[in-house]
Amino acid sequence: MRPLLLVPLLAACLQGTPASAAPEEAGLLAAREMRHLAATFPGRSVGTQRAGAAAEYLARRLTQMGYVVERQAFDSSYTVEKPGAEKLSQPAEGINLIARRPGGSGPVVLVGAHYDSRPVRKADDARQHIGGAALAGLDDNASGVGVALALAERLAAKPLQHEVRFVLFSGEEVGLKGSRAYVDSLAAEERARVRLMINLDSLITGDRLYFHAGPKTVSANPAAGFARDMALEIARARHIKAETNPGLNPKYPAGTGCCSDLEPFDEAGIPVLAVEATNWTLGERDGYTQTDRPGIPGGMSWHKTDVDKAEVVDRVLPGRVEQRAREVTEVLGTLLERLARPAKGQGAPDF
Repeated sequence: MRPLLLVPLLAACLQGTPASAAPEEAGLLAAREMRHLAATFPGRSVGTQRAGAAAEYLARRLTQMGYVVERQAFDSSYTVEKPGAEKLSQPAEGINLIARRPGGSGPVVLVGAHYDSRPVRKADDARQHIGGAALAGLDDNASGVGVALALAERLAAKPLQHEVRFVLFSGEEVGLKGSRAYVDSLAAEERARVRLMINLDSLITGDRLYFHAGPKTVSANPAAGFARDMALEIARARHIKAETNPGLNPKYPAGTGCCSDLEPFDEAGIPVLAVEATNWTLGERDGYTQTDRPGIPGGMSWHKTDVDKAEVVDRVLPGRVEQRAREVTEVLGTLLERLARPAKGQGAPDF
């Protein structure tokens, strides 16, 4: 386990906090949290004061719901390219937030999302409006964090047979540093308890909602795709449009995802459910082109300070934030309740 670090509570954490006293529909709460994180904590790249403030806000929200929150500190240094192609090391300490209900035991379903945003890393990033202090990161990844918080509140008081644990990662944008640190910190016995990792990343801008399995785990054992199949079945039953990677690019096998915090878990042999919104039929058919909407230049909002913010998303995709928040929380809330409180004949095959 990495050393623990407490970050001072900053005044920004206390301003504009979404109310949590009365229960509210999970999708609305998810949308409110998405908007709050993006508006209140732009530029929350790993190691910055704003990232620390965001971490304290998120820890406080989870604590208010009744979770015990642990802060895991880790080295998240990364390289920065300066003018003239000189590369320098940027020291950074990241903080993961690990939220558990008291008394959890037995199999674990882990819900993860990264809360950091992309820093400026290349010499021309500022000119191209990439990363840094002005990046709100509504899609990438306030959207995933908002859904995680809404799911945490939905499950906070429910009797569960299995543990649902929430982990909010930092350092994703500089090489999946937080999720790797978390997986590396798990002793063999604890790692064996984790039967599924659900990864939430970039749920708004993309044309289509996707549920994927992990490429390594499902290749080794097709049954590792159980959560993907359950999620798609729940979506169909609720008339929510969702699909999985069609496999049009041979580098990315059908039914699997990539390129986010799911990877360290997949590499460790832990089944994964990766949730994202993009469009695997566009561009190189690799999931990197999210949309062909004219209002999203280049077909993606990732890391763009002039695109990945509420003002643009609401204008180009009116109603999308609330729609996706509702759809994802509805599918995953049902899925988590089935897995963590299974009736006879339900639940994952190896739970």
